[in-house]
Amino acid sequence: MSCATGWLLAVVGTVVYLLTLEPTTSFWDCGEFIAVSYLLQVGHPPGAPLYQLLAHAFTWLAGGNTAAVAACCNALSAVAGGLTVMFLYWTLLLLASREAEAPSRFARRAALVGALCYLFCDTAWFSAVESEVYSLAMLLASAAFWAMLRWRRAADARWLLLVALLLGLGVCVHLLTLLTLPALLVVMGLRGLRGLRRQPVAFFLLVPLFFLIGLTPYLIIPIRSAAGTPINQMGPSFKSYIARDRYEKAPLYPRMWRHRANDSLYAAPWAGGDTGLVGNLRYYASYQLSYMYLRYFMWNFVGRYNDRQGFGSLQNGQFITGLPPLDRQLVGTAARPPDSLPTRGRQVYYFLPLLLGLVGLVATVRKRPFWPVLLLFLMGGVVLSLYLNHPCYEPRERDYAYILSFYAFCIWIGFGAGTVGAWLDRLLRPLPPRPLRVVVLLLLLSVPTLMACQNWPGHDRSRRYIARDAAANILASCDRHPDGTLLFTYGDNDTFPLWYLQAVEGVRTDVAVYNIGLTGWSRFLQLVDEGIAAGRPVYFTHYAYNQYGRLFPQRLQLEGNAYRLTAEPCDSVAVGPFFVHLVNDMGWHPLDGVNIDETCCKFLEQYWRDVVLLADNLADRGCCRQALAALDKTLVEVPLTALQDPLLMEHIAVAYDHAGGHESAEYVRTHLRTLLREQLDYYHTLSPARQRTMPYTLRPREELLERL
Repeated sequence: MSCATGWLLAVVGTVVYLLTLEPTTSFWDCGEFIAVSYLLQVGHPPGAPLYQLLAHAFTWLAGGNTAAVAACCNALSAVAGGLTVMFLYWTLLLLASREAEAPSRFARRAALVGALCYLFCDTAWFSAVESEVYSLAMLLASAAFWAMLRWRRAADARWLLLVALLLGLGVCVHLLTLLTLPALLVVMGLRGLRGLRRQPVAFFLLVPLFFLIGLTPYLIIPIRSAAGTPINQMGPSFKSYIARDRYEKAPLYPRMWRHRANDSLYAAPWAGGDTGLVGNLRYYASYQLSYMYLRYFMWNFVGRYNDRQGFGSLQNGQFITGLPPLDRQLVGTAARPPDSLPTRGRQVYYFLPLLLGLVGLVATVRKRPFWPVLLLFLMGGVVLSLYLNHPCYEPRERDYAYILSFYAFCIWIGFGAGTVGAWLDRLLRPLPPRPLRVVVLLLLLSVPTLMACQNWPGHDRSRRYIARDAAANILASCDRHPDGTLLFTYGDNDTFPLWYLQAVEGVRTDVAVYNIGLTGWSRFLQLVDEGIAAGRPVYFTHYAYNQYGRLFPQRLQLEGNAYRLTAEPCDSVAVGPFFVHLVNDMGWHPLDGVNIDETCCKFLEQYWRDVVLLADNLADRGCCRQALAALDKTLVEVPLTALQDPLLMEHIAVAYDHAGGHESAEYVRTHLRTLLREQLDYYHTLSPARQRTMPYTLRPREELLERL
């Protein structure tokens, strides 16, 4: 029965994740992972060869349809996430039952609640619907922990060989699997080592051998690198690749260790203005531990205000509870934000998962499962935060790094559910036995059900094609040339979707994409000179333009969603080519009802800014009909509801007026007035003191509404 329930949970988890799966590439590293998995290329250090091999196998499900490859690759994370839920359920049963006992119905329902809370928690769900390594890494970590518990129960040393193999395989996905080692050693210690003393000497040689066997997928890295794959980031040697020599190494101390332009400015408030030992300790406690770990923990088990990245402000990335008095302290108001603000990432659990977990923690303090679970929790949380030594600020939220800690807390949620279930049994004992069991189970299942209902809107990516379309629009902005075209990128989000689109879907492979950070400075300048000398088209993405545009003053011309480098000084916009690209080549999948996160919104807004610039230049030249056509096409494809920036909406209205589209301008202004009134009404529910802390949010909106 327990085995069947575990497999049923795996199916349920996989189906939930598949229903909310992103159908194509996502931003950040996902495009690279899909591209290198599809053609078995060499991604960034230290690589994830087992992930690549499994994802490559999943891409066979596409049956030659390259447009379906990304979804099939994403499905690996969904399946891994579902199987992790299964292992968590079985782990809870093993921890709750004694040596020779079958799991009781109390243990089974408690394990069910803990497993479902993990299935629907924020971080696990996020990792299970895209092509990233964390879902698969958690599967291997959870399987290794479960296998060690099976060894403790069965006293069969062969389970240790499986643990060693799983840990080796885990290293071939992500190093977080090694964080389970202290917990595994404690499990071994709690057994006593008596059973191992009877093993022959050869057995102790087999354990490291099985770990090394688990590492064998790494052999594909030098093999594929030697094959000269288009994406080949191995660098000078395999050793330097494994050691991540290309990247900065975070020390344990000092905590404030980076030396970028604004590091000291950003870190000062968290450190109390002190740069010595006391300041470093304050910085760790307030920023690295509290803001960069405990805030993520609260997202998963208490609630989340929105999915916008937090930089210390109350209104972005904060956690909330759903309880008005507390939320007024956390974000300044208990009112629900209007739909014109990002609300899909808003979820509240009223402390229920947290309370269940704390009850479970207390219930296990004097019991056998306490130390292994505590070590899992600490290694995946507090200890990891010490090791990571987060800079101030990160390019994105890093909650996915702490997923092992959240997994461990879900074990405590399971024990808490068992304890609360026993209380409810005693409290409701006058009921007949069968209705009593049903009522108690339904009450306990209300917690993961609440998490599922709250989290679904913010994790449903089933209709999102924004990363893929953004890359396609950049490529469509580049002119074709018999000798090829050069396109320089700078960041992850303007590089990896391009790699995916070219390597998998075969779109515009005539464009040679170079990431300047990976190419190197001297090689970059050499390529630019060669391209200009040969008359080949040379383009820069927005990210590359922002970083290096100053090197080519008055020689970069906006043409679609990319800047073209010219040999002589030029106008800022290539009006004719831009308009042709926009009308014939550029566009978006439907956005109505699509879950648009912060990164997606930035790309959509940049697209609109480019179109507004084009329309203004067309109107200046008297080409008002073309200007209106550009604005109208974009308004249909990227509606105002997909945007967040009120000033951009005002610029759209002004561009319509400039081109003579006064009715459309009034439509935009009407939408903008409604949006501003909704948002200001919401912000004015904050106390006057809180309003004074956010002048850059309030004053521009108030001034804009006055102008309208």
